[in-house]
Amino acid sequence: MKFQNFLKLNSVCPTKRWEDTSTFFLLTPHLIFQNILYVFLFFFFYLSPILSESKHQKIQPPEGDGITILVEKGQTLSIISKTYLDDPRKWKELLKSNQIDNPNLIIPGMKLWIPKSLGKKPLADIQRYTGKTEVLKISQKQTDWSGASVGEGLYAKDEVRTFKESEAQFLLLSGSRFEITENSHIIMEKGKSDTDPDELYLRRGRIRSIIQRKPSSNQRMFLLRTEAAVSEVKGTDFITEVDGSGNTTLSCYEGIVAVSAQNVTVNVGSGFATFVEKGKPPLKPFALPDPPKPKDE
Repeated sequence: MKFQNFLKLNSVCPTKRWEDTSTFFLLTPHLIFQNILYVFLFFFFYLSPILSESKHQKIQPPEGDGITILVEKGQTLSIISKTYLDDPRKWKELLKSNQIDNPNLIIPGMKLWIPKSLGKKPLADIQRYTGKTEVLKISQKQTDWSGASVGEGLYAKDEVRTFKESEAQFLLLSGSRFEITENSHIIMEKGKSDTDPDELYLRRGRIRSIIQRKPSSNQRMFLLRTEAAVSEVKGTDFITEVDGSGNTTLSCYEGIVAVSAQNVTVNVGSGFATFVEKGKPPLKPFALPDPPKPKDE
């Protein structure tokens, strides 16, 4: 019941004026209670929403190393924690970092700070680059490409592209590293679980992958996808190239790479290569040519 309706209802039965002073004093407690009730209803219907709104406006994300996000409609604390912290159960830590005691104060449009120490770890870091190299941070819902920076973290769905006479080197969380040459485009991909291997998608260009071998010998170490094939490795040094038609060439220099396409898998050993035409199975591995020898003076 709104406050105006309450007043209207009570005006139907106005308080009777009493000439008798003793009777007037007998009604005084009733009048006091009625006034207190009016004050309570006024606070509940008018002041409470205003005070609540002012609390929301006072919440400001603290300064520090991390990222600031805007809460979207339909997002819960669990969803936000899953998206940015990789764990829906970390919502209490998220509130603590933002100095918020009441989870009900989280509303669409407000800012939340995700500290770097609390946030999920990047899949890879940019170690170095030369020439024009750009990054598209899909993980932060960016829609425009921006210049790369050394030490910048890359998360799932983030993209990197190089232009003419440029290259970039990356270090994966597992300790493996890879390099892309000019006119290349890669996309970071995360496995479905923590035990799944690191993943990269090479849209075009050339990439050299040097995979760190783990003590557990049979565990998949790395997964490289292209439009034509999937390469699965366990500690090796290999180069993958994707041409303008989406065809893939893989050359192995150390270890073994299992290349799959169209339900056919071939194992490419050290010193061998394979070619995968888009929409067809990989060719039988063939020997790589010997490296060119220096000319005699």
